[in-house]
Amino acid sequence: MKRFLNWAEKQYRGTNGRISFLILFLGFLTAGIILGANFWATDAIHHARFTFAQTTATTTVTVLNTPPNWTVDAQEAPGSSTSTPTNAGSNVTWNGIATDPNSDSFYLLLCKTSSTPTAGVAGGPPTCGGGAGNNWGVSSLTASGANATTTYTTQSSDPQSDAWFAWICDNNAGGAQCNATFKQGTGGTASPFIVNHRPNFASISNTAPANPGVAVTWNAIASDTDTFTGATDTVQLWVCKANDFTGSTCGAGGTYCSSTQALANPSCSFTLPIPDQDQTYNSYGYVIDNHTFPASGGSEGATSTYVVNNVAPTITSSSISLLNTNGSSTPLTLTTPSGETNGFQVKFTVSDNNSCLNASNGQEDVSAILNVYRSGVTQANCQTNGNYNPNNCYPAAVGTTTWSFSCSQDGGSCSGSSSISATWTCTFPLWYVADPTDGVLASDTQYFSQNWLTSVRATDDQGATSSLVEAASGNELASFLGVQLNTPSINFGALSPGTNNPTLATSTNLAATGNVGINENLSGLDLCPNFPSCPVSATSTVPVGNEQYATSTVAYGSGVALTTSSVLFRIQIPKSIATSTNASGSTYWGIAIPGTIQLSGAYTGQNTFVGVKSPAQNW
Repeated sequence: MKRFLNWAEKQYRGTNGRISFLILFLGFLTAGIILGANFWATDAIHHARFTFAQTTATTTVTVLNTPPNWTVDAQEAPGSSTSTPTNAGSNVTWNGIATDPNSDSFYLLLCKTSSTPTAGVAGGPPTCGGGAGNNWGVSSLTASGANATTTYTTQSSDPQSDAWFAWICDNNAGGAQCNATFKQGTGGTASPFIVNHRPNFASISNTAPANPGVAVTWNAIASDTDTFTGATDTVQLWVCKANDFTGSTCGAGGTYCSSTQALANPSCSFTLPIPDQDQTYNSYGYVIDNHTFPASGGSEGATSTYVVNNVAPTITSSSISLLNTNGSSTPLTLTTPSGETNGFQVKFTVSDNNSCLNASNGQEDVSAILNVYRSGVTQANCQTNGNYNPNNCYPAAVGTTTWSFSCSQDGGSCSGSSSISATWTCTFPLWYVADPTDGVLASDTQYFSQNWLTSVRATDDQGATSSLVEAASGNELASFLGVQLNTPSINFGALSPGTNNPTLATSTNLAATGNVGINENLSGLDLCPNFPSCPVSATSTVPVGNEQYATSTVAYGSGVALTTSSVLFRIQIPKSIATSTNASGSTYWGIAIPGTIQLSGAYTGQNTFVGVKSPAQNW
């Protein structure tokens, strides 16, 4: 076929190089007939040798992420400028809006430099060029087209003027991108932001003490190093009556004074009123700059006290009463053997010409002490730590760890600033060895002709003290009988019927646990194996009378036979005088086992000891 066409073209191409259309058509028709016949003739052979099919190839390309675009430029909100600086410790806030072509969410990133930031990884936030140390802040992830916000808390170490550069970056997981253009705001909300630093307030002092009607002046050492538009910030002093400064003025407590704005070291004055209660008054100094930013330094809000001259309180002897634990004038009565009885009272009146109420509506007179002693000791000999004696002298100087007295002003007894007096109550304990003074005879108590007295002293809120004033009259201290049996059992040992202890060798010990010397009343019960149900039996009961007692070890038969009736035994234990060791006495015992006893075993009985006050001469 190919050869045929070539031939036809050569034979019938015209002199002008063109082929006659008719001849060419006839040639193609002839070739087609030949090819068709050939195709049909060989169809079976071609189907046996070839397969014809249509196929396709997939084409791919990766289109990279494109960064978000600025919709609304970043701005400070509100603006931080020389006229409206941001106080150190407060926030600078930025807003901005970006739209992402892929609808990715975005971050608003605020940097300290214009270096290109690094986009986040795996959807995370971006980082400023040079590292995170150059970040002012980065917003949370924000939807495309929405407003993003980030803040920075200014520091006292920040310079006054701080440039910022805002960037926007998306969070595309396939490769986050940042817009190549940074923004710096416009007008009053543009970079840089301005940091206002606190003025320095080093100290405050005043010219007190002063009398009522005299001016007191407060002087502050304060300054400010900030400069805006070429001028140094000024400082102002406020002196408040309470610790309630609002930031621009004193609060509800009131103002003593305020200064004008000064380049440094402001001062102001206040004239004390007449009358004026004595007291150390509290005042509170504050320094602010001309942007009303409070000062730093230990003196900001610190107390600057001033003093109105004080006079000491006074006490009259006739106002002092020494009372029993129930608050009555009955004799002082001990109730705790081998211990302290608490709650004895002294009542008295404190007067003060500066009023019982101070300028802070508190107590003008704040503390009191008392000494309590037997009258024979005298006031002069019961004032120091070395005078302390639990028998007869309790000075305040010994300290509350040894003698835990307490004194306080009676609630409601001060009627206000116009009153000069208030009543006080002191409570105190006495040891069980405190000397009794009751009775009318020498045999009653050792000091029957004396009583107990107290002296008191008051101190005001400035440490001025009254005289030590003794009560015009005292009170009696009652005798207190207290005993303790230190040996709760008497063991006579093992004896055969018809035998006895050769001597009264087993002893009991009785202690004086009150403030008097003691004797003892003794009585007892029979001994038997079934005590206390002892039968009247010669073979199984040892009569109580077979027990004997004495004040020393003597031969059995020389002692006193015990009876079922209480009988006085003059053991003559002296009065205890030490709180650590009680005075005590021993009684010696022995027993005889009747020869008629036939029942063997452990025999039990019971002896009773009753302490009785002995004559004072034996104490």
